[in-house]
Amino acid sequence: MLTVPFLTDLDPQAAVKGSRDPLGVQTIWARLGRHVVGNLTTVSTSVRDFTTLVLGYYFAERVANEIGGDGDLASFLRWEQLAAYSRGEINGDWKFRGVDRVKKNLQESSRIRLSTDSSAQILSNQKTYGLWGLYTVPARSSGLVEGDPARLTASGRDLVETAYLPLFAKGGYRNGDALVSRLAKPKTELDWQKSDRKLIETVATVLNKRLGIAERDVYRKHLLLGGPQDKTAGGQATLAKAMESTMDDITWRLTPGNVRYLAKRCGADGDNGAVVAERLERIRTAEQLLAPAAALFGLILASDGQTLADVSGVVRRQWGNSVRTIDVEATKSLETDLRDSTGAAETGQRWVEVARTLASGDFERTLGVLLAQNSAVMKARAGAAPWVDVTNRRLRVRFRDDDGGGLPKRSELPEFWRHSYFIDSLRAIALALRSGSHA
Repeated sequence: MLTVPFLTDLDPQAAVKGSRDPLGVQTIWARLGRHVVGNLTTVSTSVRDFTTLVLGYYFAERVANEIGGDGDLASFLRWEQLAAYSRGEINGDWKFRGVDRVKKNLQESSRIRLSTDSSAQILSNQKTYGLWGLYTVPARSSGLVEGDPARLTASGRDLVETAYLPLFAKGGYRNGDALVSRLAKPKTELDWQKSDRKLIETVATVLNKRLGIAERDVYRKHLLLGGPQDKTAGGQATLAKAMESTMDDITWRLTPGNVRYLAKRCGADGDNGAVVAERLERIRTAEQLLAPAAALFGLILASDGQTLADVSGVVRRQWGNSVRTIDVEATKSLETDLRDSTGAAETGQRWVEVARTLASGDFERTLGVLLAQNSAVMKARAGAAPWVDVTNRRLRVRFRDDDGGGLPKRSELPEFWRHSYFIDSLRAIALALRSGSHA
């Protein structure tokens, strides 16, 4: 029986990709990516979202210390809601998580509710899909948040006190005291058009699209360069420097050619740069295997009832007699990196076999190895069934994933890229800091 996952409507800013991962590639590309970008995630791409997070933890701590309230999370969620309404209504900045519900609520009423009630939350599960769930870890890795319960580091606190509290004071909210009392209430309503207009305008000023010089310096150190806990030993800073020459190219995207260019730029930057260049070349080699393999598995999922020979014929018509973009020998040197999170040798061996068969044009064998990989991945996940098996020589697809994107053309393979390696997140932060605007 074919199963199609049921998904509720997702906010366009709230999609988190890579969660299903039928071939287990996320572990591979994330491990390789962490060698060059140590603190960011695929979704932590907005400097202003980091600002909102830092202020959320600041106000949550003050509520807990001064009033008690109903817990850090509740105070944080109410602040995130207020920040979203302010950014959208006043700044015209709709690049935040929860934009659809915020727009709807502003259109329907002159009053907005701040509460942890499901009807007031700006996402279906604001704790999980909002900033608390998605930005806390990268903020911790960047040296802005620490401890349990989470509190601002000295750097994070200094950022709030020197860059943001003076802006609250200019709006008439000295030290944010009145805001603390509002956020402490389990439920509060704001008249955003009249009596509480000044409050949301002040919050909007703090969260202006333009970044101030002082905050930009802090974010450069902690977000772009990896912060005091930088796990790349300076490699991230080297990569960020190499990216500077690409900032004016509005069409820039992750491709094998662009990653090779970055590697060459890094390689010219001393011994540390040579190390980063080598890491980028390993990423490029891995992606030229993983991207077409993931596309092939997407084709399998769209081929219910066909034989492996049938599907192989489709591949051959699309890609010719071999995939020439795969370097088998370079891939063999990555065998340990291609193992799954358990370090199983057979996983790495399967990926090397996928590389060999793609390069030689044995596509039917490639498809069989990918089926074996999916079966192994699913078995490791609490003994789940594979998404596809073969019955009476025909594919039986149990689970269809409509996010595959189709099989690329042969001419597209040299620049084909699917996975993040956190490099695009780093570039998004670099662009925001360079222009002075988070958008």
